[in-house]
This record gives sequence, C-alpha cells and structure tokens, in this order.
Amino acid sequence: SESMESSRSRKRTRQELDSAGDPPPEREVVARGGASPPWRDDDRDGHYVFDLGENLTRRYKILSKMGEGTFGRVLECWDRETREYVAIKVVRSIRKYRDAAMIEIDVLNRLAENERYRSLCVQIQRWFDYRNHICIVFEKLGPSLYDFLKRNRYQPFPVELVREFGRQLLESVAYMHELRLIHTDLKPENILLVSSEYIKVPSSKKNSQDEIHFKCLPKSSAIKLIDFGSTAFDNQEHTSIVSTRHYRAPEIILGKLVVLKVFLCLILFEVYVYVFLIICL
Repeated sequence: SESMESSRSRKRTRQELDSAGDPPPEREVVARGGASPPWRDDDRDGHYVFDLGENLTRRYKILSKMGEGTFGRVLECWDRETREYVAIKVVRSIRKYRDAAMIEIDVLNRLAENERYRSLCVQIQRWFDYRNHICIVFEKLGPSLYDFLKRNRYQPFPVELVREFGRQLLESVAYMHELRLIHTDLKPENILLVSSEYIKVPSSKKNSQDEIHFKCLPKSSAIKLIDFGSTAFDNQEHTSIVSTRHYRAPEIILGKLVVLKVFLCLILFEVYVYVFLIICL
C-alpha cells in the first residue's frame, strides 16, 4: 500500500544516512519550519532538556547525543546554513560551568589565531547563548581514544600508532605552552580521532578452536585535543587541584603544574596496554 511504501522509504532514507553520512533529506531538515521547541525547565542538574529531531535555534537540528560530561552535553547537529554536521557543546545552566565555558571560548579563540591550531586542536566555529545555556559549535570529529578502545573490546593500539599519537600530543601541548596555556585535563577521553573511519585487521589473539579474531584500527592517525574548559593561564591564579584523578601526575600532586612528562606517559601507556592507573590520594 501507499502507507507501507512510505514507511519503507523513510527507513531506507535513515539507513542510508547512518551508513553513508550524507546530509539529512530536505524534508527532515525543514521539519517544523526551523522553529524552536516550547520552553522547558532544565533537569535538576541544569542540563538542557531536548528531544531528537528538535531545533536548537532555527539554524541547527538535533540529530543525536554524542556525549555527556560534568560540563553538559555534546549534541550532533545539522547546520542548515553551511549544510554540514557539527558538534555543539551545550553547557549546564549553572554559573560556574557558564564561566568555564566563557574561558574555553577565550582559549579557543586564542588558539585559532595561529594556523597550527587547525591541525592540533578542535576548531570552534561560533558560540551563542540559548535559554541560559552557553552553546559552543565545533567541527565534528571522530571518537575519542577511550571510546575507540572501548568499542574495540579494549584491544590496544599498535605501538607505531601510539608513537604517532604521542608525537601529535606533544606538539599540541608544546603549542599551548608557547601561548602560556596549560590544558590541565589531558586524558584519552579528551583526545579525539579526526576521522571515524576504521579498518579491520586480524588480531594476534586466538580462541581454543584457533579461530582468527579481528580488531579495528583507525584509518587515519590524526588526532586533536578537545575540552579547554579547565585550561589555566600561566600568568593567572588557578586551582591547585587539576586534571582527572586517574591521570593526575606526581608533579601535580607535589604542586608543580607545568611539568607534564610523567602525565603524558600515563596516557600513552594506557592506550598501548590499557591498564587503569589509579593514583590514591
């Protein structure tokens, strides 16, 4: 029947969208005329409440939730003006997180003044204040190193790939230090692969029946740093407690914020052998 054919067409369109990453069909893009949804109260933690398919201002259509953290949520959206996918960080409507978001915007704009920023750190496109939520629009990147490991059943990256990750990470940190900036929250969750594409290769592990197992490897080794909300300016006062506890290096515990050699080694060690190193304070 006509209704069944319409249903199959909708499903097929969504499957094509998921697999090929093509822009959403025009009928989906212009749904609800680009109008914003009715006003809702935030949840008890100050997070923005939304439904998939709604608009975040007239310009952006919400497609999925990409992640969630202490700061708020990251939404995958469709930008009607540029006709491309973007990632929008929607910050909780709580004063300290709004203040941190404005610091992050300042840092991102400072990083963007140099061409090297484009290949080392996530790029900000714009920001706006929507219903008491700071919203920062970023380029859409691939998964974090942590998420890739998790989806790959925690099989480690090859040492050659870890070496390349390390080189880029050191370049990123060195660039920030040239600008007298300290990230303070380096961890696999805040290091994103630029591309989501991957290949499958035989794994060295075999089961009792000698069946060959496969693991995934990223097609590209390019990574970028994200999450600059905790960034410390070298010439300004900053809290003595920085970085996630699991990755807090001894030099930070001892009160020396700038030295990061051990700190970076903990991250690279994790992505190579995947061992949680929990430092008990």
